[in-house]
Amino acid sequence: MSDLAGLYARNAAFAESFDRGDLPIKPNLSTIILTCVDARVDPASFAGIELGDAFVLRNVGARVTEAVALEVSILWTLMAMASGATPSLELVIIEHTACGMARFADPEVAAKVTERFGTEAVVETYAIEDPAEAIRTDIERLRANPIVPSELAVSGHLYDITTGKLSTVVETGPLR
Repeated sequence: MSDLAGLYARNAAFAESFDRGDLPIKPNLSTIILTCVDARVDPASFAGIELGDAFVLRNVGARVTEAVALEVSILWTLMAMASGATPSLELVIIEHTACGMARFADPEVAAKVTERFGTEAVVETYAIEDPAEAIRTDIERLRANPIVPSELAVSGHLYDITTGKLSTVVETGPLR
């Protein structure tokens, strides 16, 4: 059974009082948030991000993938073209406790995932044994990717789904 009718009903209620159609494409904050698709993890809720505040990227596990590196680089380029100057952007990586990608670190699950996708790359990219270490690994993936601007500021954080608190794992710093 589809939830689509309910989503449209919610949208109708939202649209009735919508008055933000004039928001600029450039966000209010110089921030790109990368976080997980987990339904318990929403930066609008835990960080008070409102419409027009930030670029928000979400994927499974909040992992830095080739696609994320490309998207961050595209956003950087768009902001540079719009302003005519080097952007002042920070990528804020926010992983969370009790992430489903921790299951991929289990050898039995990893074997099944590898069999299903025909490659170990899925497990290598998405498995999270330790969220803090995963954040550090993701920042290293960004550093190693030549298309990601070296001036990009990056920080890493952990959202605790049981307390609602955000904590810093890696302080803000330039990639290179």
